[in-house]
Amino acid sequence: VGVLSDNAAGMYPTSIIYSDANVEQMASLSPNQLHRSIDLAVLDADSKGTIKAYIVLPSTIWGLASGPLIDAHIANPHSQQIPMLIKASLARAQAGMVGEGKNLWPNVNIDEVADLFGLVFSAVRAGRPIGHGTDGYYIGENGEHMLYDVSRAIGEALVALGKASTDKVTTFSPEELDKYFGGSDYLSTNVRCRAEHSRAIGWKPVKTTRHMLASVKPEIEAILQRPEELKV
Repeated sequence: VGVLSDNAAGMYPTSIIYSDANVEQMASLSPNQLHRSIDLAVLDADSKGTIKAYIVLPSTIWGLASGPLIDAHIANPHSQQIPMLIKASLARAQAGMVGEGKNLWPNVNIDEVADLFGLVFSAVRAGRPIGHGTDGYYIGENGEHMLYDVSRAIGEALVALGKASTDKVTTFSPEELDKYFGGSDYLSTNVRCRAEHSRAIGWKPVKTTRHMLASVKPEIEAILQRPEELKV
């Protein structure tokens, strides 16, 4: 859902909430938004009848992937945003945030967003008349979080695991943003949205923000078990 992001710099939450069921609202997104140019190319092909486009927009994916490829250290068990924040916090031995961490993002469990992809695919294969093109957005979210709360959970876990002496969350310096995030302030943006279209076709996620925050410590433990994961 990065296509919905703003430039809050971690300083405030937004009141703007997007819905994947609101065709006009989704169509109003600026072509300058993150990966919007790709979405527009896909939607253009749909409008010309070349394809039928179904665009799944995951939010902050959390939880560890599992399976034989993970066990064999062939596939990556981690998502992006939270593990990236964890690795930077481990490297500086203290939980960090961008700005004041007041920005909001939605979240979704890794297995439940996989269910959404499967549901959309199965519906299309079965010939169900679900929306496509401009009516073909399917957001994956089941709750939202303030980025400060994620960083606080990281801080508490780092102390419990002996990797930090304090659970206090501090702001990443410009130098740290360059070092750990390539200068990007993506983790300071707001995204608020509701998966109304996804739920309308039968998606039923049950894991919430509470479960996401509880997953932070196991995520850190998994990263610590694989030294190659500590590279930032």
